[in-house]
Amino acid sequence: MNGKFKLSKIAVFIAGCSLVVSCGSEENSTTKSDLYDYSKQSICVDTDRNYTCTAGEKKVPTLWSVASDNTAPFLIENRDYVLTAPASADVVSPFTTLIQNEILFNPQFSGSVAQVQAQAQTYLQQLFGDQYNLDFNKLNTEHGPKEATNLLLASFTHALSLKGDSRALKISAAVDKMVSNGSFDITKSLKQTDLDNSYVNLNKRYLIPGSYPMRTLSTSSAITINENTGMLLALTYDNKLLQIDTATGLSHTFTPATTTQTAPTMSTYDDHYDDDDDDDDDDDDHHGGDCDDDYGSLFGDDCNDGGTTQPASKILSAAQGDHNKNAYLIYQPTMYGDNSMSYTCNSTGNNGIFLTKLGKNSQASPLASAPKISTYSRASGGSKPPVVVPVLPVSSASCKNNHISELIVSLNHDTVAAVFSKGYGQGAELKQLSSDTLKPTGNSYDLSSAQPILVLSKQQRSLLVQQDAGTPAVVINAQTLNLQSEIIKSDIDNAAFVNNDKQLIVSDKTNTLRWIDIAQGSSIATIVLAENVLKLASDPTGKQSAALTNKNIYLIDNETKSIIYSQAYTQGNAYGMSMLSNRIIISRLGAIDYIQFDNLAGSPIKIAKQMLSKDLLTNWSKKSGASLTDMTLAELLRDIGEEGAISQQFSDIDLQWRPTNASNVASVKEVIITGEYRGQRISLSKTL
Repeated sequence: MNGKFKLSKIAVFIAGCSLVVSCGSEENSTTKSDLYDYSKQSICVDTDRNYTCTAGEKKVPTLWSVASDNTAPFLIENRDYVLTAPASADVVSPFTTLIQNEILFNPQFSGSVAQVQAQAQTYLQQLFGDQYNLDFNKLNTEHGPKEATNLLLASFTHALSLKGDSRALKISAAVDKMVSNGSFDITKSLKQTDLDNSYVNLNKRYLIPGSYPMRTLSTSSAITINENTGMLLALTYDNKLLQIDTATGLSHTFTPATTTQTAPTMSTYDDHYDDDDDDDDDDDDHHGGDCDDDYGSLFGDDCNDGGTTQPASKILSAAQGDHNKNAYLIYQPTMYGDNSMSYTCNSTGNNGIFLTKLGKNSQASPLASAPKISTYSRASGGSKPPVVVPVLPVSSASCKNNHISELIVSLNHDTVAAVFSKGYGQGAELKQLSSDTLKPTGNSYDLSSAQPILVLSKQQRSLLVQQDAGTPAVVINAQTLNLQSEIIKSDIDNAAFVNNDKQLIVSDKTNTLRWIDIAQGSSIATIVLAENVLKLASDPTGKQSAALTNKNIYLIDNETKSIIYSQAYTQGNAYGMSMLSNRIIISRLGAIDYIQFDNLAGSPIKIAKQMLSKDLLTNWSKKSGASLTDMTLAELLRDIGEEGAISQQFSDIDLQWRPTNASNVASVKEVIITGEYRGQRISLSKTL
């Protein structure tokens, strides 16, 4: 944590202390945190935003220990209640829960995250400030008065006792009742019917698409995603690293090593909002007499009498570490580098696995001896290009070897499984390394292929290994690398662990999905889709899967072995697909697409604002063939074939298209959405 961040936190704390009695030494202080039992509970960073502290989510002792660039909300999970807070908060309390609820569920607020939060605090201040003697501008950084705190805790506890699977929706129902009653105490007025009749809950029953343009995403190499944080890491075409927060679209590009000893700069930008190329790269112009190499600033440029500098090494792939600020990088030699064979981790060399920091903390570390540029005479018969020996990245650990082709990280068990090639035609070996030191543990597994496909189970206890055609896939123990079972199917194309890691869901380049019992190694169920499967993934629980074809995206229930929902998806050039707890992430040429299937709960007008898009309107136009006119959202959904149980929930949502003279879908720029919210009929606008 940098000093500037610490200082700003201390300043906030001192400012808060001036408003209370003694700020921590007086027992009668109304904001002293140890007067509140909830403040003794552990806090997690709710990266999947599902109101549950899952196993992979980071636990923190205080919010002060969290990096300043965190964008995920915080959560306290108690047997009787849950409390949440915005990412900018210094405390988690019932009052920050009110603020975060407004950020999530109030459709009237818009703008940046900071703007929406400011609107939420102003709104709550107008409703409850004078009544309870509160200042919501301070309640994001300090605890509130005890009496009002107890009222809120009792109300949240009551709300969570209602039937239903969405904690967030129950909290929202409680807040809505507080607003309508003008009181924090709703323990007697909030009924089950309020939750059942006033809100839409499309969790796991609907798909809402969206997209972040990413012009630097133009290769399928080395795309990995952390299911717990939603952070995606990709290697770009010019051997730079692109890190994307799939919840916000915020992206960073940076170079992990340079030929100088100065730290590379890192650009932070919203790629989907900004059309200018503002990363830290120099634009490479490969026209005329340009002599830049194909690897940008990673290895440096050198004209050297008109010749082109050739890098001796290149980054093959990257995988994220235990947090968003480090990664495991695999370097391999180019045809100009040292290709000598070795089967172990070495202490010297330019290639192998490096555990290194990312972003603005990256810097270059020179080799023990100065880099040498090989020069060649320009005699008759042509010339040979000069070669640049790479500067190694700063790393906390390394396993140096010229022929490591792949790795998979099991952070739950502090291990890395890496593929070491034995040479041409000699197969390979899967070696286990410590994730902290990258030293071999002694565990290994022989492979017939130097390019196997490795799939780690959800609990990171098992590893699926797919090798050459004709070689059966196997499941091995991720901790010992011992064989667990052999899969009686050798033509697996895509696979994911499901149902508490006891089964696999697989595809084989046909339209059939197959579930395989891992213990038996044989198929136990199948389902046939309308098209051939291109990509397959499962969520962190293994309860749902997603299947991508060239026409549709399917949401699958792994327990019932059935299709939950499907809808059109026709984007081409899909590089990869992953699932988080609430959305499907598809990486493709020039974009990251996200398809929301959970956290789709709230008032009808809030869900309507989420659902409406140009794609939805285009789909309506194609299927209905009707002329563009004002309508209800229920009518629009019925026209595209939506089932009545979903469409009828939006019968009170009116839609008006802007400009008013728009005669077709292409000319529509905006929609005015009108519906009831908290007892009043309101109108919202959304740009399409």
